[in-house]
Amino acid sequence: MSRDIYQTITDRFVDQLKKGTVPWQKPWFGVQNMVSRKQYRGINALLLGSAGFQSPFWVSFKQALDLGGHIKKGEKSTPVIYYKLFDRHDEAGNAIIRGDGRAARVPLIRWANVFNLDQTEGITPPAITTGQSAGQPLEKAAEIVANAKLCPIHHTGFAALYSPQDDVIRMPAPSSFRSPEDYHLTLFHEMTHATGHSSRLDREGITQPAKFGSERYSKEEMIAELGAAFLSNEAGIFTNLQFENSSAYLGSWIQKFQNDPRMIVSAASQAQRSADFVLGIEHKETQNEIQIDSESISAPSMSEPDLAISGVSRQGQSADRNIIPTRVREGTAGIRQMGLGL
Repeated sequence: MSRDIYQTITDRFVDQLKKGTVPWQKPWFGVQNMVSRKQYRGINALLLGSAGFQSPFWVSFKQALDLGGHIKKGEKSTPVIYYKLFDRHDEAGNAIIRGDGRAARVPLIRWANVFNLDQTEGITPPAITTGQSAGQPLEKAAEIVANAKLCPIHHTGFAALYSPQDDVIRMPAPSSFRSPEDYHLTLFHEMTHATGHSSRLDREGITQPAKFGSERYSKEEMIAELGAAFLSNEAGIFTNLQFENSSAYLGSWIQKFQNDPRMIVSAASQAQRSADFVLGIEHKETQNEIQIDSESISAPSMSEPDLAISGVSRQGQSADRNIIPTRVREGTAGIRQMGLGL
């Protein structure tokens, strides 16, 4: 079965935006694969968490059968994506070995269909575990801020921004926000920007100049929107947040996603990585960190063997899947933006 998984995922987000619903502004507590009990992350958490089901558990068609149940007639699946690394071979079929002695590998992004437990029959749901830390949401939010190894946070002025040139976050006084939850959501947005500094995740939306409204600027803004959502969900403050989304805000993202169907997948991956950085979650990866971006997810050729992609679950595999060759780009320090508040 062949289809463009990026377009499929983007269409789901566009459909919700057209209905006035912003998927990354909804909580998705404990969305997980029922068999592995591992929580979905990144784009998968957004896809499944915004699907409108009550149960946090998801299974593939085969997993439902293995559990003694089945999918209800007429139910539609939801796609999740994950990746797998394959060894590269030369024209003679011999494995290609890098200069450091490791096998050269090609990352391939795959997708699989999963169903919510509400879409099944004959399966007893297990106890629900959200995976969130104990404590009050605002206390957890403050703890995230206090423990983050980022840049200084100065409360001054009337605008919230991150300055890449000075490597500092500037925030209005907490009392100027509608609620403490709104304050932390805004701060999480700026903290996500700060993770892109060349001394941290070295993200081009921060280290290289970007004009307002440009593709690079929009991509970085989406990363910050999603990063703030991931951190807010981790803290548990989503339920007390109020959003006022204008038609211009919704229309802007609809247009961006339609122009670049790969944008949301790439941004979610980098946003999850940013959230993990803020939370101090380490990734056991190779010496050369490689990032996926929306311009480099098409060609199978690549110069590096390993893929550092966060936020895609490897669970929920089924026989109905697609394989997409992925070319990756090695992050470079680039040029820092001068005086641009994001």
